[in-house]
Amino acid sequence: MKTLRGVHGPAALPRPSLARRRLLAAMASLPALALAQSRDAYPSRPIRLVVPVPPGGPADLAGRAIAERLREELGQPVVVDNRAGAAGTLGTANVLQSPPDGYTLLLSLPSAQITAPLMLDKPPFDGAKDFTAIGQFLRTSAVLLVNKSVPVRDFEGLVSYAKQRPGKLNYSSTGIGSNPHLVMELVKLRTGMDIVHVPYKGGAAMLQAAVGNEVQLLFGEISTSMPWIQSGRLTPLGIVSAKRSPLLPDVPSLVEDKIFDAPADFWMGLAGPPRMPAGLVKQLNHVLAKAVQSPEMKQFFQKTATEPAFTDPGSFEALWQSEQHRWAEVIRARHIRAE
Repeated sequence: MKTLRGVHGPAALPRPSLARRRLLAAMASLPALALAQSRDAYPSRPIRLVVPVPPGGPADLAGRAIAERLREELGQPVVVDNRAGAAGTLGTANVLQSPPDGYTLLLSLPSAQITAPLMLDKPPFDGAKDFTAIGQFLRTSAVLLVNKSVPVRDFEGLVSYAKQRPGKLNYSSTGIGSNPHLVMELVKLRTGMDIVHVPYKGGAAMLQAAVGNEVQLLFGEISTSMPWIQSGRLTPLGIVSAKRSPLLPDVPSLVEDKIFDAPADFWMGLAGPPRMPAGLVKQLNHVLAKAVQSPEMKQFFQKTATEPAFTDPGSFEALWQSEQHRWAEVIRARHIRAE
């Protein structure tokens, strides 16, 4: 078979024109361009915010308030998905199985994410390591309250009164492993008081038990306890905060008085599935900052007696780690297990 030859050797295939080469190059760049555009366009569809508690409580209301502000900032619906159960671990674990694309977010809560897994023999996740921190946005301090019939007016008086009556005083909480439960157990470890835990279902029932003298004391949240404090039915002895609260300026800080070594706040924030891209986390943190500063959220904080507490992702993750370490020690020392 003869080889076809040109003037300078074997015949070559025709070279594509300059216009065709440019077209081919442009087509080759389309996938990368589309990917970049899809990232730049986030969000392009509704976002799901998993709230691991039932509708209607303080955490749910805060989740819905921040979801509405996020919707305004992002321009897409932020749909609240209440997934309660198993002390909040059910909904929290659900987020782990979602793609890290920013379309599934978690209302990060201390009990559901940090402390509840510590009480399980086979925890479904590590609350301090398995999620992507986006940022904290709210805090409220724990306040030590006694029924008006208890004849004490400060923390030292309570310790003395309780030690003279071992096992005679009861305290309420929202359940085993809840923040009110663990804070009081920490106090018992530090002081040697012998007081009996009586768990209730929900914050309203916990407070009503103390108001009705079914129990004599509790650690409540300032945000939900204020009506009972203002009515004189419950007496505040101290708050577990770094400084006095402007809502209760005459009530001492148990941290300032060295009774606690750190605050025991109830906090909320936003988290996501593991391995979210850093750029996406930064974008959402920026949006969260704007949401917290909105007039509507400022009004929400004032109405609910809570405080804005915006942090960057690194600080929020550090809070998870410190909280996990602190409460793991209490849970081990007091042999607290989930029922």
